[in-house]
Amino acid sequence: MAEFFGFAQELLAKGRAKKGDPYADAELYDLLVREAAEDNFYIQFAQRRGGRVLDLACGSGRLIPGLLDAGLEAAGVDLSPAMLARARQRLGPDADRVELVQGDMRSFSLQCLFDTIMIPYCSFMYLYSDEDRLAVLQNCYSHLKPGGALVFDFLAGTVQLGEGWPRLALQGVHPLTEEILLSVVQAKGLAPDLRLLNQINYVYPKEPDSPRITVYSSKEAVLRPERVVELLARAGFVTEGVYRDSSLQAYDGGEECLITAHR
Repeated sequence: MAEFFGFAQELLAKGRAKKGDPYADAELYDLLVREAAEDNFYIQFAQRRGGRVLDLACGSGRLIPGLLDAGLEAAGVDLSPAMLARARQRLGPDADRVELVQGDMRSFSLQCLFDTIMIPYCSFMYLYSDEDRLAVLQNCYSHLKPGGALVFDFLAGTVQLGEGWPRLALQGVHPLTEEILLSVVQAKGLAPDLRLLNQINYVYPKEPDSPRITVYSSKEAVLRPERVVELLARAGFVTEGVYRDSSLQAYDGGEECLITAHR
């Protein structure tokens, strides 16, 4: 299956754009993924339970300073070395207080148990099979203390097949380089539970440097909440709540879902 379609594919074919890794530029990632209400929710969720918390798929570590400020012991696991480097930079002098580990959600192994494990920002969407999802849930179960909590969100519902319309994801000026940034995203439904995303980033530096165009490709899995509850039960978890989002209103068929469970 081709990674690129539509205008992204045309730009590559004409040599007008380069293929990029969306996680290699951690600073740009932070600009694209802005802080949201979910940040406070995850921090407060862990704070109520106290003790030790694992931020799984921690990315650039945006939640970890807040977890430390809440008096928690924090650790983070992520697959991307660039993201972990950005997390250490973000933490500064506090980096020594946090165990940051490069690892896969399905197979990471740490030498301690946690009171809370969180998988924020719909990172579950990068698991494309029930086998992989179950591996993650079982691994989380084995890293939790008895009674420990798991909280995560994911993309829910059904994917519309075919190409959608492009949408503007970001426009602004880079705070450090003063480059003008534009990011356009387009989705293509591949199956009722899977879609392909193409992202085109346009970077306009100050003269005399030339503009740069980079294209990225990724897949996103979309799940039915009832299926996730079944997988949680298979991993040994007891589901506490199935919610629309961090407001903790009951899930009603929206495009995102948040679930809390305990060991």
